[in-house]
Formats: sequence, C-alpha cells, structure tokens
Amino acid sequence: MNSQQNSVSENNFEQYIKCTICTVYCPVAAVNPLYPGPKQAGPDGERLRLKRKDFYDEALKYCLNCKRCEVACPSNVRIGDIIQSAKIRYSKKKPSLRDIMLANTDIVGRAASAFAPVVNGTLSLKPVKTIMDTVISVDKRRSFPKYASHTFESMYRKIKDSQDTYNEKVAFFHGCNVNYNAPELGMALVRIMNSLGIGVELLEKEKCCGIAGTYGFKKEYYEASQAIGESLFKQIEASGADIVATDCETCKWQIEMSTSKKCEHPLSIIAEYLDFQ
Repeated sequence: MNSQQNSVSENNFEQYIKCTICTVYCPVAAVNPLYPGPKQAGPDGERLRLKRKDFYDEALKYCLNCKRCEVACPSNVRIGDIIQSAKIRYSKKKPSLRDIMLANTDIVGRAASAFAPVVNGTLSLKPVKTIMDTVISVDKRRSFPKYASHTFESMYRKIKDSQDTYNEKVAFFHGCNVNYNAPELGMALVRIMNSLGIGVELLEKEKCCGIAGTYGFKKEYYEASQAIGESLFKQIEASGADIVATDCETCKWQIEMSTSKKCEHPLSIIAEYLDFQ
C-alpha cells in the first residue's frame, strides 16, 4: 500500500472501481486494436506495474492524452495521468528522429522557410512521402502544411519602427504556425490593430509559456511549467504593451496568472474597440 500511496495516489488510483466506462469513451480504443484501452493501460495495468515494472506495455504510446477517459470516469480517477506517468517511468524507447523533428518546430520551421519553395514541392511528391513513411514513419497519406518563404517575424521587422508611433500597445504572442506557415495572418492582425489606433509589439525571443494544455495545472508539474515560461514572463513584463494578445486559451491563462498583464484573444480586443461587446 505504501508503494501505491507514494507512486500514484495523486492520480486518485485507489478510487478505481473497474467499471470500464472509460474504454467506451476512448477514441483510440474504438479504432486501434493495438491499444488496450484506458482501463487496461491505466489503473488495471498500474496494479501490475507497481509490482513489476516489466509489465509495462509499449502500446501505451497510442494514448492521445485527450482526457476523455478522465471526464467519463465516475470516480474521478486521473486515468490519462496514470498512463502518461507510466510512459515516463517505464518506457525504454528514446525519442525517434521523427519525434525530435516534429517536436522542434522552431528549428524545422526556420530551415523549411529558408528553402520554402523547394521544401513545399519536395514534401508534396509521392516518392518522397513513401520514403518518409518507410524511413521515419511519417504516414505517406499525410499532407504537410505549406511553409512561407518569409517568416512573420521577418515581415514585422520592416514595420517595427512604425509601431512606436501608437500610444496604446498590444504584445502579440503569435506562435510557430503564424510565424512559419501563415505570416499573412499575423500581418493582417497588425493592420487591423493599427487601423484601430493600436500598435503591435513582438517579444524579442518568443518562447513557450509552459502550460502545454493541462500540463501546467498539475501540482507535480507546476514548478517545471513556471520555469519553462520564465523568460517569456520577463519579456512580457518588460514590454511597453498594455495588453497581450494570443489565440491560445491555455496560454492566455498562463500569461495572466504569471504576469501583471491582461491577456485576450485578438478578436476580443478588436470587438471591444469596435464596441461589439
């Protein structure tokens, strides 16, 4: 019992009643026969893993961590957390080249944007998709997003000085998709804000805020979450912006909690200035 209390009691493991309702709501178990489902992967499997760690099954990698099992659980067992914790503690597999590439969006984005026409054309070729499917397990049926030849940050630098002429300022936390794939959306936001008499600032070195969905809300990950976002929080505090704009709701929560600045979705800011509220 001490092992349970020390290892998984924070996940409410002891309240597990084997009702299987989590498996009914699991989107992966319904379509992937290789995944044992949240009941077996989570609390059922944890009972065995607490005794012998070699009971760990690499099939747990198929869990999306979507949390539908936790929402459905009548006993409030944190099934998704149990599964993620097991993957961290017991999995012997290291991140693959594919996982490293997909996780480092800034590195890949900078390289792809520098050669955007070539990259976009190459990634759309069927032979290339087949090779990537075979070599690094990127499914050939997937289509990659198109990369822009110019990043949003490079486009913004050309108009940066003009933003100093506005009395009111918004700090725009734009993210990697706007920067590398859809810079025109970022520039459209700047034009709209300017038309309302609001200047737009970018942070010098934009970094992750650390919230990562629900990661930063968990007691055991709070300190790590704040450490990840620390440089961002300092930049926001040092900026001359009156408000921070982001289209990510969880980033909004993290920024507001960790800084003295108000944070809103860009459309909320625009609506307020247009008296649509």
